[in-house]
Amino acid sequence: MDPATRKVELWTSAMSLEPDLYEVAARVATIPDTAAAVVRFANSAYVGAVYPVGTVLEAVIRVGARTVGALAMASLNRELVDTWGAPELWEESLVVGRAAKIVGRLMGLSRAENEQLFVAGLFSCAGTAALLARDDGFLAWRRRQWAKGVDDRLLIRRERMAYDESHVEASAKLLDGWNMPVEIVATIAAHHDPRTRIESALWAAMTALFDDSAARCLDVPFKAAMIELELGEHVGFVEAEARLFADATVQVFSDKVDPEMDIASQW
Repeated sequence: MDPATRKVELWTSAMSLEPDLYEVAARVATIPDTAAAVVRFANSAYVGAVYPVGTVLEAVIRVGARTVGALAMASLNRELVDTWGAPELWEESLVVGRAAKIVGRLMGLSRAENEQLFVAGLFSCAGTAALLARDDGFLAWRRRQWAKGVDDRLLIRRERMAYDESHVEASAKLLDGWNMPVEIVATIAAHHDPRTRIESALWAAMTALFDDSAARCLDVPFKAAMIELELGEHVGFVEAEARLFADATVQVFSDKVDPEMDIASQW
């Protein structure tokens, strides 16, 4: 089984209503980079650990199955953007994923919907990375379209004309290949023209969180998007928490995994 499939299956197992932590830990142990990241995350300042843990099982118990699933998806996304030569998209995607989950929670969406929002936010620019790999001038081309006042719907049509597919379609193709839930694929596909509450949550997270990034996706201030959702008072909290999570996640993946580290024997 390839690593990508293992990570998707780990996320699926971790997102069940009553996840078996022993099963989750066993799955984590077969994925070295995720296993190492889970242990580091469990010992990080972000978690507020009082004493260190040294095994995968202890780490899974400490941080919980859903965090483990999130780290597995973060790892998969990191491999994706690295392969396509767009590493700068990874940290921004972590910000968007975390922000989308928090916005969904503030909107009163269900736990399952919030977890789907995290993954949708994380992979929302996967198609951008794909088109960037095809044409390293893609981001500059897209910024020129924005400068002309092109809106999102017209931009997507122009992407199809220039590249035979839009960044949204490229994302859907990738996630379909990984057997991601159709709800996640549909949410990503609709975030430029949101019609449901969950699509609106992702749309909001995709706004000014990209203001300082070359990967910027929408020309809408985050505060304005949050006010539209009647969540304007939470802007500072969402931005701060999303970036804190992204910083912590980048840190736990920053060191190379020791090839001699026997993860499987430690869970």
